[in-house]
Order: sequence, then structure tokens, then C-alpha cells
Amino acid sequence: MLPFLLSWLHATNDLFGAFLTPLLPKLQAAFGVSYGAVSLLVALQSLTGSLLQPLAGLVADRYDRRVLAALGPLLMALGGGLLGFFPNLWVAGVVLALSGLGSALFHSAGAALVGQYADPARRGFWMSFFGTGGYIGLSLGPIVSLTAVNQGGLQTLAWFIPLALIPAFLLLRQAPPARLQTRPSSFRDLARVFRGHVARLWAVSTLRSIVFMSFSTTIPFWFHQRGISDAQVALTLSVYSISATVGAFLGGTLSDRLGRRNVLVGTMIFAIPLYVALLLVPPENWFYVLLLAATGALMNAGVPVAVTMAQEHEPSQMATVSGLLMGFTWGFAGLLYGVVGPIIERYGVLESLSVLGLLLVPALTLSLAVREAQPRPRAA
Repeated sequence: MLPFLLSWLHATNDLFGAFLTPLLPKLQAAFGVSYGAVSLLVALQSLTGSLLQPLAGLVADRYDRRVLAALGPLLMALGGGLLGFFPNLWVAGVVLALSGLGSALFHSAGAALVGQYADPARRGFWMSFFGTGGYIGLSLGPIVSLTAVNQGGLQTLAWFIPLALIPAFLLLRQAPPARLQTRPSSFRDLARVFRGHVARLWAVSTLRSIVFMSFSTTIPFWFHQRGISDAQVALTLSVYSISATVGAFLGGTLSDRLGRRNVLVGTMIFAIPLYVALLLVPPENWFYVLLLAATGALMNAGVPVAVTMAQEHEPSQMATVSGLLMGFTWGFAGLLYGVVGPIIERYGVLESLSVLGLLLVPALTLSLAVREAQPRPRAA
């Protein structure tokens, strides 16, 4: 029951988190500000929700993770559900920053609960199941928000807030208190865990994320240059996103049977030549979509595996390392993409993506240096 509740909460949390971006033009009109100003709302929510996850993990490792995992989506639901009630941009910024903090609390505490209560022989599967809930929420968020707002206005979003109340209440009712015997609570604890295998896992995940993010965000620009239709762009992005979700689920599941390190290294070995092929095969070729699906799956398959490995290396600080390997990884990669974007614009898409692909080589090297935390029972 607990893994299902956590995946439900993950879907709900990320559903509300995905409300903001597609509604920026409507918020711009409502507040009467520039698009640049209203875009700062995305930056605020993203920064607090991603880069603060390790700090949120320190809190979750000290206090009852169950309470924090229930509180986080409620804060996110309030931020997304009340978009139509903010009187001005400043109030919206404060509330959305707090909602991002709620998301940080949930991701670190929720992932730690999965690692804490899952059968060690099935921990990879349940971590993948937890992550799948988030991907579903992210996929549905833009559709739900735009449909609701187009039908009844921004204030209609408030009717979705109970979606977070129900699983949060059930989690508090069904889950036992999740307290640790040892309670790390200082920045020294963060510095202690952010080294050795955990640091290598973070570097592997960050390098993969930079390449994954750069490619996916550049596809529309690249296809537009080649005169490819918007329908083909939408299909390509959907295939890449869906295959990444499937890859993450399969990666964690297979790691229970084949070993975490084997899956982490193996997916990287196969992903590198496929990524190179993506840059060589014309996107107009029918084979390109199949190649894209395989690459997206392999590029994302290591995400739950790396999180699970980090938890197994630091079982007393599962929330802290989860925050490092999840939100902090994507947040850091997002900051670096701020540099990558202008480079792509100046030197060209294929040239820049080819150079960025070289980051997969040190990622593979670092993954080879990671070891399993301890002998584990394998899934039958």
C-alpha cells in the first residue's frame, strides 16, 4: 500500500508542478507584466524545488519523513491550485517559491521512504515505480491545467487541490512513523556523504542529465531549421519522453536481477553509440523514431538505479542522498544549460550536440568506478 501511495503523491506533486509553465501567457496578462518578469516564477519554483533538495533531505533525515512526504505535495498543490487568486507577481513569487520547497521536501522524503520500507531485493523496482508516478504527473499537468483554465479561468485550478489532500491523509493514516535512530542534521553531514561513491553517482547522473536535457530542448530548434513540421516535432518529443519513462522503469527493475552497477554501466555503454547515431541519421528517416526511443530509454534508465545505489551506500541518510541524486542533479544540469544554449546558437546544433556527447565518456568512466554497497539478495 505504501509504495502505491507514494507514487500517487509523486504524480500529484508533479501534476501541480507542471501547471505553471503552460499558463505563463495567461499569468502575464493577469498581472500586466512582461514575459521576462513572469518567467521568473518558473525560475523561483524550479530553484527551490531542485537545488534545495539536498537541504530538504537533511531535514527529512532528522524528522518524520512520513509527515514531510505528506506536507510537500500539499504545498505544491496550494501553489499550483491558487494561481488564479494571487493579487500580484510578488505574492505569486513568494507562494510558488514555498511550493517549490514543498516539492523538494517531498522528493527527498518520499524517495527515502521507498528505500526505507522496500524489500532490498525489490528496491530498484519500487524506486522505478515511484519515479513513474512523477513522469505521469508531469505529462498530465499541461493538459489538465490548460483544459481547466480554458473552460473556467485560472481560479478553476483550485478545484484540483483535493487531489493532494486524499493521498496525503492516507499516507499519514497508513504509514508508520518514519524516524531514524541516528539523526544527521548539519551541513557537515551533507559534506560527509557527498564524496566517494555518492559523489561519483552524482557526477554520472549530472553528466547524463546535461546531455539528455540539451538534446531534448534543442530538438524543436533543430527540426525547425530542417523544415520539419510541428506535428513531427510533437511526435518526436512525445516518443523521447515516453521512452525515457519506460527506460527508467525498466532500469530500476532490471537492477534488482542483474545488479545495480551492471545496469548503470551497461546502459551507458549502449547509449553512447546510439546517441552518436542520432546525430548522423537524418530525422526525416523512418528509422530515426525507433533510434530515438531506444536512446531515450537507455539515457534515462540509470536514474532510479543511481538513486537506489546512493541510498544503499548511505542508509542512514537516504533522504539527503536522494535529494542530491534527484533534484540537485537536474537543477545543476539546468544551470549549466544556461551556458549550453548560447553555445548551440553560436556554433550550430549538430556541432554543439556532438561536443556535448563527449560528456558521456567521463560519465561511463565514473560509473565503472562505482561499486555495489553490499551483497544484496537478488529478485527471484
